[in-house]
Amino acid sequence: MITERWLLIETLGHVHSWSLLAVGTSPREWKSFQRAVATRFQHLIGAAFASGSVIDEELPQSRHSWSGQRIRVVPLSGPDGRAHAVRLWVGAGEPPPPAGVAAFDVDARTRRIEALPHDLGPHFEDRVVWIGAESFELIERFDGALDLVAALARSTPGDQWLDTATVRSRTGPRTLLLAARNPEQNRYRWRGLAVDVTESVAPQPKSFEAATLDLLRGAQPNLYLAIVDLAQVRLIRWVTEPVPGLRWGRGTDERTVPHPADRARIIAARNDIRSGTQRVTLTGVRLATDNGDWLVADLEASPLPSGTATLPTPGFALVQLDIIAPPPTS
Repeated sequence: MITERWLLIETLGHVHSWSLLAVGTSPREWKSFQRAVATRFQHLIGAAFASGSVIDEELPQSRHSWSGQRIRVVPLSGPDGRAHAVRLWVGAGEPPPPAGVAAFDVDARTRRIEALPHDLGPHFEDRVVWIGAESFELIERFDGALDLVAALARSTPGDQWLDTATVRSRTGPRTLLLAARNPEQNRYRWRGLAVDVTESVAPQPKSFEAATLDLLRGAQPNLYLAIVDLAQVRLIRWVTEPVPGLRWGRGTDERTVPHPADRARIIAARNDIRSGTQRVTLTGVRLATDNGDWLVADLEASPLPSGTATLPTPGFALVQLDIIAPPPTS
């Protein structure tokens, strides 16, 4: 029985799948919580989950090491009102502050993420809803990003996913453990947890590739890079900063951003990449801006195998945008 440390038990799926996700700030990655929690206390996890209420008791005197100590069981609800996790602590006196956690839901069809922070701390902003590429705005390094996007696109009932990401915060980079499950009840509705494990897992610096791209952007200020999915040609994330003034985010359907007269060319290029072409170019593509104008860009796209390497066709493309004509100024 682990004592004097907070246990984070994820309850994202069916009760038989619940697992230990972290001990303090140390990730445990779907480990059996039954090995960390004494049998006589395991029913309290289910009770806190079902009631949504905190359990705080003094344990009876016994021959066990926890004799007369305090047990505290705290459910952490998600945006849908269902508990996404249960914290458990056994020890003497007042428990220490737990690792910061946010519970979130993901709609894989609309790519909408809604989060409910639980003492995530002063490091992070208070924003709780992201749509599409907005969810990557604070990401410093996330090597498994495309694997996660691919898993969301497949949305196979019962799937689970876990990785760490380095994110920007008010006080510097932090490490988040991200865990998500796709419950069998709703194929496209994922539940997840973001756990601040910075004290145990040091934030990673930008990859060599990302640092190289920063230098490239400095030398070519009109050059921008983005990753798009090849199923619906939607923006997944910006590799560089976004194109200034381009209409994106806030629920924008990116398929409506290209000028109607250019969409057929874009779809043809997409089909070429899916058929095996390694590089396609499109010149003079008009893209909508926030103020109703159009900017003009030359595009170059290449397939990315990440996340769908085992599939017969690539799932993502890296798109280079060279802005050749900004929108007119008023």
